Amino acid sequence: MEVTWNKVESDNCPSPREGQCSCVTEDSMYVFGGVAHTESHADELMETNELIKFSFAKNKWEKVVFNGEPPAARTGGSLVAVDNCLYLFGGLSHSTGWFNDLFKFDISTNTWSPVDAEGTFPSPRDKLQGVAVGQWIYYFGGFGPKAGDLDDEDDEEWEEEESDELPTDQSGADFGWFNDLHIFDTVSKKWTHPMQMNLGVPTARAAHVMCAVDKQIVIFGGRDIEARQNDIHIFNTETRKWDTEMKTKGQKPEPRSFHAAVSVGSKLVVIGGRGTENQHFADVHVFDCESKTWTQVKQNGTVPEGRSQQSLGVIGDKVIMYGGTADFCPEINACQRFFTDTYTFNTGDITKTQLQNGNHS
Repeated sequence: MEVTWNKVESDNCPSPREGQCSCVTEDSMYVFGGVAHTESHADELMETNELIKFSFAKNKWEKVVFNGEPPAARTGGSLVAVDNCLYLFGGLSHSTGWFNDLFKFDISTNTWSPVDAEGTFPSPRDKLQGVAVGQWIYYFGGFGPKAGDLDDEDDEEWEEEESDELPTDQSGADFGWFNDLHIFDTVSKKWTHPMQMNLGVPTARAAHVMCAVDKQIVIFGGRDIEARQNDIHIFNTETRKWDTEMKTKGQKPEPRSFHAAVSVGSKLVVIGGRGTENQHFADVHVFDCESKTWTQVKQNGTVPEGRSQQSLGVIGDKVIMYGGTADFCPEINACQRFFTDTYTFNTGDITKTQLQNGNHS
């Protein structure tokens, strides 16, 4: 299996950022928020609530001029497209803390509005993942304030790895990872917290990836209380059960977080991420959800440098990747390189090898 990368040449690249969230519609990739990195604010954490999009028809990035009541600036939220709307949930402001608000952006009118939803919202968190299955958005995981006590060792471990994510004013709160599952119905505007019908729930985690494959939700990797992981889990949205009997074949990707993934047909495509030694991967792996087989993909063309926190999506017959970060520095606990480039490859590079998967292990 091989993919051929193409670098999109553009004279209007977005400004550097990290922690943005993104999703795709039929002809565009939308990117919201994140921490902006500019020369004028090089030493400050400056979240933004900017919304930008890449239009395939125009082959360029542009800032979206919006109407209505926009969300507050944040990093680490979740942006999901359903029909003609984008739904933003969660995230973190380093000055005010974590969010659990829900906003809708109407693409046809370029209008933001808060969603007046019923039911119990998920608790405030960032680095969660959301994915749409029909009219329902499923949310899993994340990190933020939570009830109960975390022992000192757990707190220290988090602060060592991710202290740049903690706000300065979140007094009286304990912090931790989540493995709860929440569903938002975009038609009835109701939140539900369904019972997961078996005990095979993934460990609480953040900075994982989550994609929908038919009526299944696939989760891979991320950081839990122990370390960065390389486990894969499949949730059946109809039976509400996790597949606890799954036996995978092939070589798993190395453990990682802050990676990116998309689904192409019955396959999960995983790209990049940050490893256990804070290295940044430039690899591409495919997991076939039918044969339960991992395959590492050969890369040709203009191959992107290793990175994490990139935006990834599928538009038509193209996989599109934007941005990302690299060169993690333990002394300052942050990445020092910020990409603004855009790349694509054809989904046919993944699907055309359908019959050859059994020969790759």
